[in-house]
Amino acid sequence: MNFEKPKKLVLVISDTHLGAGQYIFGQKNILEDFYHDDELIAFFEYYSKGKFKDQEIDLVINGDFIDFATVPYVQYFDDDFWSETATIEKLKLIYKGHPRVFDAMDEFLNAPNKKITYIIGNHDAELILPKVREKFLHFFSESNRSKINIFWEETTYEAAKGVYIQHGHQYEKAHLFDPAQSIVEGKDGEKYFLPPWGTYYCHFVLNKFKAERHYINQVTPIRNFLINGLIFDTFFTLRFMFANVYYFAMFRFWSLYLSKFNLRKIWKDISEELVLFENYEVLTRKFFEENNQGRILVNGHTHFPGYRFYNDGTAYINSGTWTKTISLNYATKTGYPLTYVIIEVNELEYELSDFQRYVSFDLLEWKGHSKNPYRSFNA
Repeated sequence: MNFEKPKKLVLVISDTHLGAGQYIFGQKNILEDFYHDDELIAFFEYYSKGKFKDQEIDLVINGDFIDFATVPYVQYFDDDFWSETATIEKLKLIYKGHPRVFDAMDEFLNAPNKKITYIIGNHDAELILPKVREKFLHFFSESNRSKINIFWEETTYEAAKGVYIQHGHQYEKAHLFDPAQSIVEGKDGEKYFLPPWGTYYCHFVLNKFKAERHYINQVTPIRNFLINGLIFDTFFTLRFMFANVYYFAMFRFWSLYLSKFNLRKIWKDISEELVLFENYEVLTRKFFEENNQGRILVNGHTHFPGYRFYNDGTAYINSGTWTKTISLNYATKTGYPLTYVIIEVNELEYELSDFQRYVSFDLLEWKGHSKNPYRSFNA
């Protein structure tokens, strides 16, 4: 990174997955995945004070900042769970579980030349509902609400010329949804979010098994998890595998193809939906081939930080996650790497031919600080 003060800083964090907090209604919340409130608060403070006090900063929250899918405690059932009213109740629980994080974000925005761009992902997709966005903004001071741009109508944000940011869920058919086609209105005027089938899966299958094995959504790759599970945790793994097959067959195969049986389409859809977002090479090359203005593509979603550089000067970066990761792939880091992307823009106006001269970037690990000499065992 350059040592001179840049004209603009772009910071990218993703996949913090704030839920309803470690405790809810007096009980341990086994579905909570975020345990780094102190570190995230310190992150907001660091980039709004000291040498960064007057620095122009675009803090990009690249999806899944909050996690509606892991807040099943509101008293709504079936499809009402995704109504505007129910989602607002879930949002209130998330705020109640992490109030200091929202206060720290508000303080960050109080500093000069600071703004937040919030790109929605698949776990916070209900932010496409108007009243949910309105409620989210009311967690912040009135003077700061205009400094928050909830980027929900498009999936790709251009933070600077040649710098593109996407959450990444749109590359998995299970999590793909079109915001323009994902809101329906009931007879009483109530709006509802139509989730992709992957969101239903998280709620109806994954959350139930997570109550038995809290780490189940933290382990990758899936095939290694299943192989190890069959050896060391046989009966649980068999039940989990059966539930997955049953859910996929009933909710995807049976409901979609019962009336219109087309073997070729069935095979095509199944092959697309079983892709687990692992082929970064194809993903990034396709993006740059279709976007000749792109020089950097930043994704989240996969929870594994990393980057790739290409001979044509383009680069792919994954901002990772702020939740626990358990990798059964020896080439991938396991644990608590609180990673984020930093992009320095040293001129606000430049030609793409001068991109490498004026734009630099890095993938960093936030160390921060914690006031406590301990953390939750489940973290």
